[in-house]
Formats: sequence, structure tokens, C-alpha cells
Amino acid sequence: MQSSILKGWKSIAEDVAGKIATGNLAPGQRIPSGEDIAAEWGVSRHTAHRAIEELQRQGLVVRQRRWGTVVASQERKAVGRVALMVDRFAPAVNFPPAEMLRGISDGLGEGIDLVVIDARSDPAVEARRLKDLGDVDGLIVVPTADPANTPRLQRLVDDGFPVVVLDRLPEGLRADAVTSDNETATLDALHALEARGHRRIGFFSFYKPGFSSVRERHAAYVSALEEVGLTDHAPHERWFSTDLESDTPRLFLAISDAIIALTHGPNPITALFCVQDMFAAGAIEALNRHGIDLPLATFNDWPAAMLRTPPGTLRIVQQAHAIGLQAAKLLLDNVGGISPEPRLVRVPAQLLVPGPEQVSTVAFPDRPTEAHFQ
Repeated sequence: MQSSILKGWKSIAEDVAGKIATGNLAPGQRIPSGEDIAAEWGVSRHTAHRAIEELQRQGLVVRQRRWGTVVASQERKAVGRVALMVDRFAPAVNFPPAEMLRGISDGLGEGIDLVVIDARSDPAVEARRLKDLGDVDGLIVVPTADPANTPRLQRLVDDGFPVVVLDRLPEGLRADAVTSDNETATLDALHALEARGHRRIGFFSFYKPGFSSVRERHAAYVSALEEVGLTDHAPHERWFSTDLESDTPRLFLAISDAIIALTHGPNPITALFCVQDMFAAGAIEALNRHGIDLPLATFNDWPAAMLRTPPGTLRIVQQAHAIGLQAAKLLLDNVGGISPEPRLVRVPAQLLVPGPEQVSTVAFPDRPTEAHFQ
């Protein structure tokens, strides 16, 4: 029985391969579905799908989302290059992180070069770069998350071009993605502050509604405060204009003003959560200047030496190397046609909690969690 099945799926694959070789099935043309092949050949769906998997393994067909399995372009050959597009280069704040770049490089292996592209924080530049990626085998992208470019990314994905999104997933985009486990990390940090008696905890972030990372961290902040009965959390939140992102003096002045307002009102905050180190740096400077004692929790984007945190600061350290490694793995899976359905991988972070004498480490589960989009 087993040899009969083996002969069945091999015969089907050879028949379809022959039609591709003779031009009866042209590049871009959809081949019969697994159900249609099963009916035509009188075999099980499992046997039919094994035949399609063999054709994918040979590079003769590719799976296209929303369309099905089509004949691969025989003109397209692997060139051994992958593009990494980031929304911006910001060496002063360690972006993109060197450890993430090393993780991607380690995951791709020595035979594949990495070409880095800067979108310059400009959706129009990002659109042009997406239109003309050059001769590469796939794309890893930290997107601007501008809604106008989501359809452009989706078209690449739907056309079978390997794409993996990093850090933030634009709303509505169905593509492989790798992010930090933002909600778990935020909840653990806030629970640690709450365990020390804090209830009125401030929240600092740039206003970036298109960033899933910001949305997830804010959702966890709201959840943690509501768990301890603080439902009116909006007065403790401050959303800063993205125009200040490239103007550090003005940003730090705005942070200082916010610190004064939030710590001197009728219901002053007793702790502060920052979605990234830029806010923590500004807050630490303002607290020192005004002589205010306010414990902080921050998503630690910068190397430890760049942010000299006072005692009591909780640091959420993202595992940049693991994020890069997972992105490379998903991309190579895509190049090989292994996963037709988009996957979301959340990489655990590490919470560094300072104790009375030394910093203790609370590590989240060390294995990335993977899920298929629903």
C-alpha cells in the first residue's frame, strides 16, 4: 500500500512537471488544486498535496496567497541577496540594532548577502524602494507603517515574493512577522511596579497609531492599571508629536513639562512607564533637574551604557539577535515555499529588576511563540 502511494504522488508530480517543461502550463498559470488533483487521479487529498509539495521543493511552483499554487517563473533564479529595509537609520539611538543585524546575518548563513535600505522615515521613499527592490531573493522590512504602503507590501506577499515584517505589523497586512512579546513584557514590568505599591503610573509615547508595538504596549498598560482599579488612566498618559523625534532639545523640554504637570497635580503619578529609551532619558534628566524621585520602567532599546538609569529603574530588554534570527528563518522558509500561511512570531523579552544590592533577572519564556493569523 505504501509503495502504491509513493508511486501515486511521484507520478502526479512528474506529470505536472512535464506539462511545465513543454509549456502546457506557463509561468504564472494556476495549477489544479489538491482537491482537483485528487479527483482527477483518484487518489487521496494527502497524496495530491504531497505531489504539490514535491513540485514546490523543485522550485517549479509557488504558493500565492488569495490565488493558489501557480507555475514559478523559470527566469527567476536565486541571486543570494536579501534586502533589509528599515524606516530610518538612527545610529545615535542604536537603530537598527547591531545585534538584530547580526541575528539576520547568522540566520541567512554565509551564502546570502544582506543589502540594507533606508526609507528615511518617509513613506514616499519607502514606496519607491518597494517598487524597485532590485535583484534580491526576499525582503525583511521594518516598515514606516504608513497605511498608503500597506497595499504595496500586500501585493508583494500575494505575488509570492518572500516578505517578513519586523517590530511592527501594519494594520490589515497579512504577512510573516516577528515582534517582541510587547504585551507580556509590559504587563510584567507594570506588575512589578504595582507590587511596590504604585497605582497611578504615567505612560509616555510618541503618537504612532499605526505601530502595532505601541498599540500593544498601551493595551497592556491599560489592562494592568484596570486590574488594580484605576480605570481613569487617560489623565496619566502623554502622547508626544512625532515631529519631536528628530528634535531632542524640544522633546526633552516637553517631557520635563509633562513630568512637572503629572507629579504636582491633585492625583500625582508615583511611577512612569516609557515605551522606549528616548523618553526614559528625557525623564531621568528632568527628574534629576527638579529633584523628583519617580521610579521608571522602560523598553530598553539602547545599549545599557547609553542610558545610565538610576536605582529602581526596570528595564525591558528586547532580544534583538533572536528577533533577527527568527526573521531570517521565516524568510528562508518563504523562499523554499514551506509555509503558505502567514505566521506571527513573538520573541520573549527580558525584564531586569533592580534589587536592594544588585540587579535580578526575570526572564520571560525563552522560546519564541508562533501563531498563524486567523
